[in-house]
Formats: sequence, structure tokens, C-alpha cells
Amino acid sequence: MNWNDKQKNIDLTPKNPFDRFDDGRPKVPDDIIHRMRRVTSEEAWGVLNSNDFKLQFEGDWQILHPDEILVGRAVTCRYVPLRPDLNEVIEDIGKEEGRVGGQNSWAIDTLVENDVIVVDLFGKIIWGTFAGDNLATAIASNTNGGGMVVDGGMRDYQRVVELENFNGFIKGLDPTPIRDVSLVEINVPIRIGAATVLPGDVVLGTPTGVTFIPPHLAQDVVERSENVRLRDYFGQMRIREGVYTPGEVDRKWSEPMEDDFAEWSKTHNLETEGLN
Repeated sequence: MNWNDKQKNIDLTPKNPFDRFDDGRPKVPDDIIHRMRRVTSEEAWGVLNSNDFKLQFEGDWQILHPDEILVGRAVTCRYVPLRPDLNEVIEDIGKEEGRVGGQNSWAIDTLVENDVIVVDLFGKIIWGTFAGDNLATAIASNTNGGGMVVDGGMRDYQRVVELENFNGFIKGLDPTPIRDVSLVEINVPIRIGAATVLPGDVVLGTPTGVTFIPPHLAQDVVERSENVRLRDYFGQMRIREGVYTPGEVDRKWSEPMEDDFAEWSKTHNLETEGLN
């Protein structure tokens, strides 16, 4: 097992149009990551669905801070139920590579700013708590604004929820520590519920759920969202002004309306209208 296979991450994401991290993961630009925070789950879904990416969303989460949006680049890791002989091999490799602490900390140690760790723990909650307050603190510190998405459990909720600049999407809470599982891979394709996640995907966590956006579609998602936001602002403004009726705005716009918007948008944008 190789936890740092750069070429593997490059081969997994041939459509990536951006730079890459040293580990080969796509490095979607910080500007896109920042702008993604204003995107809704529905806007992202629309772009992905139109590009035939139909299984990129997973809902039904417990969210640490439902009023905060989680955005970042995915670091993936995959667990399997404990098998002693396999686990011995994993522990031996960890010792050879100088890994410190439990296997869950090995993946956390790889995180950098604006990462989100995405954990396939096959829905295990009891004895499946990927992080408590100590490891959540490490995630918060390493990512500086990222967080975690765990198809499994979390412990120490009362302390973790007090962490600043950190959010988490989990499937349940339990006081037990993690055990009877083995971390077999880092930065590989994983399954999170109905979704397939690749390392470097942009993670968009909203009150609706979590969407995993392939890097080559991230800019399109952001730009279409911004266009929708500006068109909505324009349409509602024209309703208030009495220029158009709600029925005219809330359907496919007529050609004169499109011309009106095109002329208006020559001198107005998200920044001038305070919509960034």
C-alpha cells in the first residue's frame, strides 16, 4: 500500500484543468473555492446533472453548524471492517513510514488549507467515530476553514461543536471510540452513500446535503450560479419597479426582457450590486 502515490491521483483525474498539489490531487483555485460558498445545492446539481454526473449528492446528515457552508478540496480515505492479518500489514507499513498515532490521524496529517477530509466508514456509528475533539482540532488547524464529511460517526460533540472555523457532516453521534476497522487507502475513489468521490473534488456542504463536484466542472458551477444570482436580482428589481409582472419574470424570459438584461448587465454585476 502506498499512501502517497502522486501518479495515481493524476491518472484518476485526467480532465483536471488546474494545477496540482505535490500529492497529485487537483488544486482547484482558491478563488473558485471562495466563490463556491454562495452556490446552492440545487444550482450545483443542475450543472452536474446536465453533464451526466447524476450521482454526486448525498443527503441526510447531522451537521455541526447547519447555518455555515462547508467548501473545500476532498482528501478521501476508505475504511473496511477489521481483518487481523490485513490490519497487521497496515500497521507495519505505518511504522515503516513513520506514521504516528491511530490510523485516523494518518489521513488527517496530510490535510492542508481548504481541504475537507471525506471518510468512507460504510455508515458505522457505534465504534465508528472517526474524530473526537482532539482530531477535530487537528482537522480545523490543518485546513483553516475546511472540515470533514464522514459516512460514519463522531464523538465529543459538546466540545467539537465549540471549535471555530470548522464544520462537519456526519451520520451519527456516539460516545464510543473508533475500533474494529482498518484504514486501507487514502486519496482513492470512495463511496459516500449514493455518491462517488475522487480526491480533489470540490466538496459543497449546505443544509440540503453534500455535493461532490469534479474539478473540471467547478468553474462552470460557480459561473452559472453567479449568473442565476444576477438574473434573479435583476428580475426582482424590475418587479419592484413595476416594469414586469411576476408571471413574466418567473418563466422563460421574452426576447425584449433578455435584451433589457443584457443592456443592464453592461454596467452592473455582482460586485456593483453587493451580491458577492
